[in-house]
Amino acid sequence: MHTLDGFKKFLHKGGTFRIPKVVIRKNGQIGFNAGAVKKYDLDVFEFVLLYISKEKKDRIAIKFTNNEKESGLISVQKRKGNYAFSARSFLQLYDFDYSKTINYDFDWIEKEKTAIFKPNKRSENAI
Repeated sequence: MHTLDGFKKFLHKGGTFRIPKVVIRKNGQIGFNAGAVKKYDLDVFEFVLLYISKEKKDRIAIKFTNNEKESGLISVQKRKGNYAFSARSFLQLYDFDYSKTINYDFDWIEKEKTAIFKPNKRSENAI
């Protein structure tokens, strides 16, 4: 028996592995970092669909798709290191705060190719 039995060798020297995050940017874009793109194979998708939780309207669901026939499609802008799309009208409609760029953790629903997260709402005293 070898000392390293039961271990897996790390083979990705020099690579960066980021924790998957979703970001709401102060320009009204929603994006996913390279960690999310890599872990969930987001680079195969061309579009997203946005959903809001029905009752409290405090959670956002982002479904990734390539089905061009669905209504409400938003094109994904693919750049090295992140994928993003315009969501300003959505964020304004549901009163989500995008005055600062903030990263969020999210839950991934594999069978639906959907990210769900709970961003900050604007405070009652927001200007």
